Amino acid sequence: MAKPLAWKLLLIPALAQLLLHLFTNGGFGIFRDEYYYLACAERLDWGYVDQPPFSIWALAAWKAVFGDSVHSIRILPALCGSALVVLTGATAAQLGGGRWAQMFAGIGVAIGAVTLVVTGFYSMNCFDFPFWLGAYWILIRIARTGEGKGWIWFGVVVGLGLFNKIGLLVFGVALVAGLVLTEHRRYFADRRLYLGGAIALAFTIPYVLWNATHDWAALEFIRNAKSGKILAFTPWEFFVETVLEAHPLTLLLWLGGLGWLFLARAARPYRVVAWTFVATFVILNLQKSKPYYFAASLPVMLAAGGVAWERWLRWTWARWILALGLASGGAALAPMAVPLLSPERTLAYMQGLGIVPAQQEVGHTSPLPQYFSDRFGWEELTRVVSEVYQSLPDDDRARCVVIGQNYGHVGAVEYWSRKHPVPPAYATHNNYWFWGPPVEDRNVVIVIRGNEEELRELFEEVSEVDAAAAPHALESPMTIRICRRWRRPVVEIWAESRNFR
Repeated sequence: MAKPLAWKLLLIPALAQLLLHLFTNGGFGIFRDEYYYLACAERLDWGYVDQPPFSIWALAAWKAVFGDSVHSIRILPALCGSALVVLTGATAAQLGGGRWAQMFAGIGVAIGAVTLVVTGFYSMNCFDFPFWLGAYWILIRIARTGEGKGWIWFGVVVGLGLFNKIGLLVFGVALVAGLVLTEHRRYFADRRLYLGGAIALAFTIPYVLWNATHDWAALEFIRNAKSGKILAFTPWEFFVETVLEAHPLTLLLWLGGLGWLFLARAARPYRVVAWTFVATFVILNLQKSKPYYFAASLPVMLAAGGVAWERWLRWTWARWILALGLASGGAALAPMAVPLLSPERTLAYMQGLGIVPAQQEVGHTSPLPQYFSDRFGWEELTRVVSEVYQSLPDDDRARCVVIGQNYGHVGAVEYWSRKHPVPPAYATHNNYWFWGPPVEDRNVVIVIRGNEEELRELFEEVSEVDAAAAPHALESPMTIRICRRWRRPVVEIWAESRNFR
C-alpha cells in the first residue's frame, strides 16, 4: 500500500542540494559541453548529431528570459536535482515506505556524486534522471494497482525522455525482460501496453526524420563514440565505478533495495523493477557504455533500499544513525563533485581520500576529473585568438575565420566573442560540421590545436604564432596557427573532414 508523501522531510535534502548548487554553480567556469549547448540553442532544430532537441529547446527558452551567464544556465539542472530528490522519496512512498524510508531515499540520491555532478552543469543528463525515475514510478504504480491504463502515461513520460536522450531505449528493452520474468507478463495481452509503447516511439519521429535528412548522423556518432572515444570497462570495473559515483555509503541502500525486491514476500509485485534494473546493467555492459549511463537507474533502487532499511531497522536510534551517516558521508565527498574548494585543494582532497574517478573517455589526462578540468581555459583561449586576430593586417582580418578541432574550442570562442573580438568560428565536430563550411574567400584561418603536418596538406602557408595555456585545463597548452590559402576548395575539404563523436 502506498504511503503519504513526507513533503517536509524531503524538502530538507532537496533544498540542501539546491543551495549547494546555487552556492557553487559559478565555480571553475563554464563546462565545455555547455558552450556547445548554448551554440545549439542559437540554432534550433528537430535534432542534433549527438542528441534529440528537448534539452536544447529548454535552454533556448530559459536563456531568452534569464540570460546565458554561468549562474543562470545552471539553475535548471539544480532544480532537476531537487526534483529528483522529491521524486525518489515519492517512489519510496509508492513502494509502501513511510517517513523514514522516504528520508533515507531522499538523502541517498542527494549525496550521490554522479547526481551532484550531473545536476551541477547544464546538459541533457540533468533531465534524463527524472525521466527514468518517473517511468519507474509509473511502473511501480501499475504493479501495485494492476491498472493497465497507467501504460498510457508511462508512454508519455518515456516519450518525453526519448525526446531528450535516446538512452531510454535501454530502459524499454530491459522492461521487456522484466515483464517476461515476472507475473506481469500478463500485460503482453493488454493492448494498452502497446499503445503506451507507440506513444513513446511517436516522440522519436521528429528525431528520426531529422536523421533521415542528415545522413543518419546519430548512428555514425554512436559508432564512432564506441570505437574511438569511450573507454572499455570490465563488468567488475563498471560496478566499482558505479559504487563510487553513487557514493560508497549508498551501496547499503541500493543493494539492500535490490535484495528486498527479489526476496521479500511484500515486494513480490515489484519484482519487475528488480529484473528491469538488472537487465539494464547487463545491457549497458554489453554495449560497453560509460558507468554513469547506469546511474539514472539507481534512484529507484535507492527508493527500494529506503523501504527495506525502514523495515529492517526497528529502533529509532538506529534509523537516526543511518540517516546522519548518509548525510555526513555526503558532506565528506561533496568537494569531489562540486567546486567547493580551489582546484589545487580539490585534487589534494581526492588524493588524500584515495578516491579519484576513473577516466571514461580517451584523451582525458588532466589530474582533475574531466567534469572539473573541462571548465578551465576557455576565456584564455578566446583572448589569445582575439590577440592573434587583431594583430593581422586589415585585409587579412576581412578574410579571416577561426577553425577549432572540437565543439569546445569553437563554442567557447563564440561565447566569449562578446568580450574578445574574433572572426566567425567553425569546426567539423558534431553539429558544427552542418553549420559550415566557411565561404571560399575566407582563406586566412586561425587554427586551434591543428596538426601541423595535416595543415600543410590543406594550406599553402602554415605558421605557429601563439599558444593558449591555463592551469588545470584538460587541453593545455593549445597551439594557435595562422594558415593561408586553401590548396583545394573548402567545400571539398569540409565534406571529407566531418567528425561525429
